[in-house]
Amino acid sequence: SSPQRQYHLITDQKNWTDAQTYCREHYADLATAENDRDMNKIQREAQRLSFTSDAWVGLYNDIKSWRCSHDELPPGWTRWGPYQPNNVYGKDECVSMFQDGTWNDFPCLTPYPFVCYDEKISGSDKYVYYSAGKTWKEAQDYCRQKHTDLACPSDDPQNSIIQNKILTQWTWIGFYRDGWKWSDNTSVTSIKWSLFQPDNFGGNQYCARLISIVFSEFSGIMPGWFDDLLCADLHAFFCQSLPAEKKVVRLVVKSDQDMNDPTVRAALLEKMQQTLEEQGMEVNATLRWREQSDGTVFYKQEEKKSENVENNTVTICEL
Repeated sequence: SSPQRQYHLITDQKNWTDAQTYCREHYADLATAENDRDMNKIQREAQRLSFTSDAWVGLYNDIKSWRCSHDELPPGWTRWGPYQPNNVYGKDECVSMFQDGTWNDFPCLTPYPFVCYDEKISGSDKYVYYSAGKTWKEAQDYCRQKHTDLACPSDDPQNSIIQNKILTQWTWIGFYRDGWKWSDNTSVTSIKWSLFQPDNFGGNQYCARLISIVFSEFSGIMPGWFDDLLCADLHAFFCQSLPAEKKVVRLVVKSDQDMNDPTVRAALLEKMQQTLEEQGMEVNATLRWREQSDGTVFYKQEEKKSENVENNTVTICEL
């Protein structure tokens, strides 16, 4: 959690997506609340406005992020069973194959047999069935250690080969998806769900809210803060902001051009912005020149005899 994260309660009622859009336009994002320090700040903001209702935060379930364990690519072909995937348990993030070859989403911690594939072997023998029950992650680790990875069938013939090897009702294969995420991409370590949550009641609760009791005198006895809800429901919401961080960089430029020419300066700044973004600088970070008292940005450095440099100028930019 960022110690500088600040929270802003917006009492207008919006659905989760519109709340996210509003926060990104006016602040930084929907609120991330991952620990007690974050929650204390949110509670103080609620108290400031005498707020005691439910409110959206930036927690959502990424239900369309299915991909294969081996190459991290989405499946180009699927064999979902009727009404699948349905996330019936609220945390069905891994794929198992039924005896009839259809797929179902299940909680990844369920122990099931599994099918590995081995890229060093050709034909149907590349798919290896193991009857020992393991969680999906344990099965993935085992397949990567003994073979290549969990099997990800990419067409009906491959699916049929795996189906014919299955000896029990359900068997892990290599597809999985992300679970609950924060809107600002903060890594999810643990989530303090309220009792019996998330339950995906009704089959399509993919957004999370802070329950109103966290703003009451009973908040201290609650096991958690969040429950899952229809993303289309209307609620107040918490945005977050982060103070802009400024860094001053001193830059040496060797050039025959007039570096105080506005056109030259603008072109250099644009090129620097592009290069830094390619190297991982956040896209919402901006560069600007730091002007001196006389309005100039560049000044010439005294030449040293040991250097054969005709123009050796220094500029300062602020990020």
